[in-house]
Amino acid sequence: METKSKKEIKGRMLRLLSVDARMSMQDLANNLKTTKVNAYNAFNELSGEYGMRFVPEIGIDKLWKWEFIKRARLRTKRGILAEAVEELPLTGFGEYLVFVKFIGKKPEDGEIVKAMGGSYAAQFAAKVNGENDLVIYVVERSYEDAVRFTDVLSKNLSRYKMVASTTKVWSRFGFFPLSNKLIEQFDIFDTYKNLLFGLNDGGRNTFTDIGKRFNQGPAQMLYAYDRLARTEILKRVSYFEAKPRSTYRIVAVAKIENDKEYEEAKNGWFIKLVKEYEKRENEFVFMCDTPSPRGAVVIAELASKTAANKFLSRMKSGLKGAEISSMQLTKVLVGNLGVRDFDMRYTSQYKRLERNRVVPSIAEKGVEAVENPNAI
Repeated sequence: METKSKKEIKGRMLRLLSVDARMSMQDLANNLKTTKVNAYNAFNELSGEYGMRFVPEIGIDKLWKWEFIKRARLRTKRGILAEAVEELPLTGFGEYLVFVKFIGKKPEDGEIVKAMGGSYAAQFAAKVNGENDLVIYVVERSYEDAVRFTDVLSKNLSRYKMVASTTKVWSRFGFFPLSNKLIEQFDIFDTYKNLLFGLNDGGRNTFTDIGKRFNQGPAQMLYAYDRLARTEILKRVSYFEAKPRSTYRIVAVAKIENDKEYEEAKNGWFIKLVKEYEKRENEFVFMCDTPSPRGAVVIAELASKTAANKFLSRMKSGLKGAEISSMQLTKVLVGNLGVRDFDMRYTSQYKRLERNRVVPSIAEKGVEAVENPNAI
């Protein structure tokens, strides 16, 4: 392949794999309008260059559906009303961000990791420079449980004085790869859980290989794949980069000061991001709205400090009605950033713009069951 053509093919392949990482090599070649050999070579180069890891992107906010169904199964209608519905508030999980500031002496990295080690809740934790010292992405049953996680962290680090704040996450773009320790907590049927374990260890593994690990057949894995996709628990099999392209990472926080100005500016700002993204590789790892402080949090990975300053400048000029502050993310302590080249049109933010009829509609590209479970 010529250098220019090769670079173009690799860039487009990243976009395809981010939305459907189980796409077969032949389908990749067809979409890229190239040969299967070229597609295979590009895939191998990308895997080595970026350290690509293929994992399921799980719809945390949809998990309550199958947890509820499992608890209601085999009960009478009266039993469902009396027991399962009563348990509904206990089903499902929520996503939270915890910000920690140490007053005075700070703990060593190992102490922080050890203080979180016994919990399934912390999926990602990193040191930051700025208003806070730590940012932690937590998945828990409830806000109270998320606060309890923070209290335990504080107790385990009682030698140090710390102030922590916990906020709910919603309308998110991007993802953090989830740990098997968290998936173990999902109260769903074993076949579904086994599939998620298998995909989390290798998202391009065949259903036959995944089934063998759990003494189940490929047809059972295919059925579980289809059911989880229909319930939107399995949003897609995607990838993240274990060898990111750049190392300058920031956490930007927008605190709303004027509701009207912010709401009017927010849609335009995101539309601009979508258009800019079409011209270059993705820089935005995670983006979400938060209730406390009311506003938004953006985690971005940029090429340099200069690029970060330009992004923050655009953010400040674009998001009217909000105070913008930023912190540099200096070291990942737990988990991985879900860095990938992802199409922003497949996001909850874009869906909101669709509902407001300010952007063209686009059909969601989710996971698809295939007739041959070993098609990859």
